[in-house]
Formats: sequence, C-alpha cells, structure tokens
Amino acid sequence: MTESNTKNYEKSIFQLRDLLTQSLKAVDQEIISRLNKSIPLINDIGKHLINASAKRLRPLLTLAMAAQFNDNSKKPILLAAAVEFIHTATLLHDDVVDESNLRRGKKTANIIWGNEFSVLAGDFLFAQAFELMVETESIEALSSLASASCKITQGEFQQIQIAKKPETSQKDYFEVIGKKTAELFGASCKSGVIVAGGDVEQQNAAYEYGFNLGLAFQIVDDLMDFNNSPNKMGKNLGDDFKLGKTTLPVILAWQKSSPKEKQFWIKTLKELNQEPNDFQSAINIFNKYNIFNECKKKTEEFISESIKCLEKLPDTKIKNYLIGLANENIERSK
Repeated sequence: MTESNTKNYEKSIFQLRDLLTQSLKAVDQEIISRLNKSIPLINDIGKHLINASAKRLRPLLTLAMAAQFNDNSKKPILLAAAVEFIHTATLLHDDVVDESNLRRGKKTANIIWGNEFSVLAGDFLFAQAFELMVETESIEALSSLASASCKITQGEFQQIQIAKKPETSQKDYFEVIGKKTAELFGASCKSGVIVAGGDVEQQNAAYEYGFNLGLAFQIVDDLMDFNNSPNKMGKNLGDDFKLGKTTLPVILAWQKSSPKEKQFWIKTLKELNQEPNDFQSAINIFNKYNIFNECKKKTEEFISESIKCLEKLPDTKIKNYLIGLANENIERSK
C-alpha cells in the first residue's frame, strides 16, 4: 500500500474520529478503567494490544451509527467499549491458534507472555464485554453482540477445518469470513442503532451495512498478505501463505490452475512444503489468471451492497462519512 492510498483509506475514518472525538475519549477511558481494575498482568496484556489499535474501527462504527440518531446517552459508549473488548479477545485467541509473532507491528502477546496467559486474557476481555453490554440494559443489543461472539467462534473452527484446502468452495469461504469477521462489523453497527432508538428496519440496514463492509474488509486483508509491506500491514508479508490459510486468492487460483499448478498448491499449502521462491511463484500464478482484480471486483460488489443499505438511515454528515469509509476500504489493497 502506498502512502497516498493509506491516506485515502484513512480520510473518512479520521473525519469520523474528529466528529466523535469526545465519545471516543470516553470509550478509551472506559476501556482503561476496566483494565485497571484487573490484575496487573491482564492489564499489561490488554493494553499491549488495545493501545496498538489507533483506529478503533469497530467501536467507531457503533458510535457513528448511534450518533445519527442524536443519542447523547452513555449506552453507545458502553457498547463501543464492549465491541473493542470482543475484537481484542478474538485477536488474542487468533494469535495463539495461528502461532503468530507479529500483530499491528508489535510482538504478539503469546510471544511475550505465552499462550496460557494470552488465552486467559482473551477470556477476561470477553467477560468484561458482557458486563458492559448488561450495563446498557438493552436485551436487543446484548443479543446482537452475543450472537456475533458465538458466530466468531464457529468461524474460527471452520477456518481451521478449511485450512490447507485450496479446493475449498467460495460458498464455504464466505461462510467462514461471514462468521469470523463480518458478524462483528454487522453487530457493532446494529447495536449502535438499537440503543439509539432506531426502528427494526434501520437496525437491520445498519447490520447489513456492517456485514457487507466486513466481507469486503476481509477480502482486502487476504489480498494484503500478497502485495503489501509489513510496516503497512502490521504483520509479516506472506504469513497466511506460510500457514496454509485458505483465502479467496488461493481459492480462485485453484479453480483456474492447470494440473501442474494444482500440484504446486498441494505441495505448498496442503503439505506446507515450501521453498524460498514459492511465495513469488504463487504471486505469479495470481497474476497469470488476474486473480487480484477478480478479488477486487468481489470487494466492490460487497461495498456497493453495503452503501445501498445506508439509504434507510438518516441523511447526516456521518452517513456521508460511512459511505466514504466503505469506498475507501478498497484503497487498502493498492
């Protein structure tokens, strides 16, 4: 990703952050307060990962959706903090499962403190998230985020099941990323509308905006494993490939590959028998079949659907920023 494209992607995020500065500060204060009440080690692990996230994208979506309805209560703050805790907990667990060593440009918690403490810290953050949700006194918001949390775990299971299987269908792939990534985007948006008093149609529209945005977000993440520098990604280039992860570029390439090329995928992904030049060979196959552009077309389809869903929400400056955020997501892969 070039510096110019990074700035383009971040433009709407920064505009939203500027507009919601006070609410975001309140979310950060809530997060810090909850962590400070825990034992020192949990505090250290939680802050290590949470402090590395400057954008707070998912909680920002919660706040933005609520702000469209002029909600000045504390409920969106509590939900946004809960969303960040849920997201951070999943990252802690992900890094243990994936045996990752770099997250957001820093050493992962499991590398610093070990798997046991990382898993337990993730469990603690999940518990804190549910405490925050209960404090909103909104059964509907609690139900939405609780459902998303369950589906995230299901998605993790299914992702492991399809790992090292380049023959995986697109249907199965989208089911996995729908649960693992898009559900939390959707619930983050929907819960903000719920506590702000939006009607059911608006709640569902917010969910669909977030869900489709989440699908597009994950596809772009898949692409970034092959065409971005580590300092832009916050993780090592080619990590997914080295782990044999079944991502959309791999699935599309498998479907178009010759028998000889399929043997390459079997060797490198199924058997994880990789040589230094194999990563570049994979990129060469992607380029041969125009895979990156095909992935970007899929991304654009989800972004288009995402923006359509905003038609049912109030016409505000925030809505325009949400449209911009969706469109600019594509820039991350360039």
